[in-house]
Amino acid sequence: MVLPVQSIQLNQYGITDPVSNEGPTNNDIKASRELLNLLKSYNLYETDEGKKRREDILESLNRLLQQFVRRQAKINRGLTDQEASQVSGKLLTFGSYRLGIVAPDSDIDVLCLCPRSVTRESFFSDFYNTLTKVEGISKLQPVPDAYTPVIKLYFYEISIDILFANLDAPTVSPHINVLDDNILRNMNDSTVRSINGCRVASYILDSVPNKNYFRTTLRFIKLWASRRKIYSTVVGYLGGVAWAILTARVCQLYPNCAPNQLIEKFFRVFSVWQWECPVTLCKIKEPPNIPGLMSFKVWDPRVNPQDRHHLMPIITPAFPSMNSTHNVTATTKKVITEELMRALEIFKTPNLSNLELWEKVLEEQDVFSNYKHFLVIEVYGSTEHAHGKWEGWIGSRMRFLISRLENLGNTHIRPIPGFFKFEDDNWDYASSAFFAFKVISGVAENSKTLDIRSAVQSFKDIINNWSDMEKYRDQISFNIKHLKNNQLPDYVLSNKSKKRSINEISEESNRL
Repeated sequence: MVLPVQSIQLNQYGITDPVSNEGPTNNDIKASRELLNLLKSYNLYETDEGKKRREDILESLNRLLQQFVRRQAKINRGLTDQEASQVSGKLLTFGSYRLGIVAPDSDIDVLCLCPRSVTRESFFSDFYNTLTKVEGISKLQPVPDAYTPVIKLYFYEISIDILFANLDAPTVSPHINVLDDNILRNMNDSTVRSINGCRVASYILDSVPNKNYFRTTLRFIKLWASRRKIYSTVVGYLGGVAWAILTARVCQLYPNCAPNQLIEKFFRVFSVWQWECPVTLCKIKEPPNIPGLMSFKVWDPRVNPQDRHHLMPIITPAFPSMNSTHNVTATTKKVITEELMRALEIFKTPNLSNLELWEKVLEEQDVFSNYKHFLVIEVYGSTEHAHGKWEGWIGSRMRFLISRLENLGNTHIRPIPGFFKFEDDNWDYASSAFFAFKVISGVAENSKTLDIRSAVQSFKDIINNWSDMEKYRDQISFNIKHLKNNQLPDYVLSNKSKKRSINEISEESNRL
């Protein structure tokens, strides 16, 4: 792929003028070609075969959706077959697929946009039952009580999250404009959260001057965040939406820069960002004085007291604007800031080639070697379904454990994203989450124990208050323990990612 020199754009993108309208040099274009090959070496680009498989899956889901919508129209509206054939829904993508940054291991986020005759209850019953009979679908898990209700599944080994929203209309036009705020009229909060995934992705793409440059830059930033272990909303880091908004904002500030330049600008901008000022891609819309829209709550620390406590506000561009980083704590903000500063310092290193700089920035954070103490949460289940529900509940409460650990005051905490699967003799399904500790003061480094009992007990009380506890009590269990680094299990120490050498990448770049 050859990156052409782009024509200089002088338009304003975002809420401020650009910092610079300077464009790339020929050396920048060459460096960005090297960057593309670096990203490809990390297997960040879906193959043509993989793209075709994803398109086929979406076509299959769309057929199932139309059949479901027409079936519900006949049931709930008493329509004939011919009348029902004129009723339709619409399948919309969002997330990495909509943004155009699909990797072979990416999931697909989709929204089933339905007419008023389709209810959320029928989506989680009728449509779910239909999915259970489809060849190629496995690991089907409905989560109707989630903050954003979802059906999770694998379709020919590709992970898919399916959300639901219904409009106050008899049918959904194939040409519907989801960016029109009026479609939100009279929707409840859960439905708005579902549909806003699509709206946010579209707004982000529309807000950047060069979509291809944005995509290349975002691939690098997401890879960096993943390898430095700061990619996770669950434990208080940033998720995909937040990283995309930050990247888009840098693209707005430097609208003519090439990806190799934008990456460095990213770390220069956000390593010194004053977080009292939120990151926004556009002006935050106030609720209009229109019935069905005026009651929506938007992020506004002047009006909403809880918004004043947000530590790294990164605001979604679609109405009603929300903070995509409400889970960030003092601990995770400190970790993220340190990682941004680390990357910037590497970019200041003299006498390194572009590839050497990028590889050093992307060097994987080895948390298990760099810390001496770990808090381990082990999650057990007798069935895949029970374990998945239980793990999801515990994960959703992690932020409360972090806040209680922060109150100890004598440790530096580093939550480690994700759950690690492992084999257990007594349970069919087992996984664990880790929190790393570094003692600052008050406890000797060679101490065998840390006084975290009150924080752990408080977290246990929260976990045991699960609304589904009685239903699954005999199918689940969990355990929390403290380990030193010489006691860590093999299954976390062997979890190393693979990468190719700089020389291999450089040789490919020279052939372009």
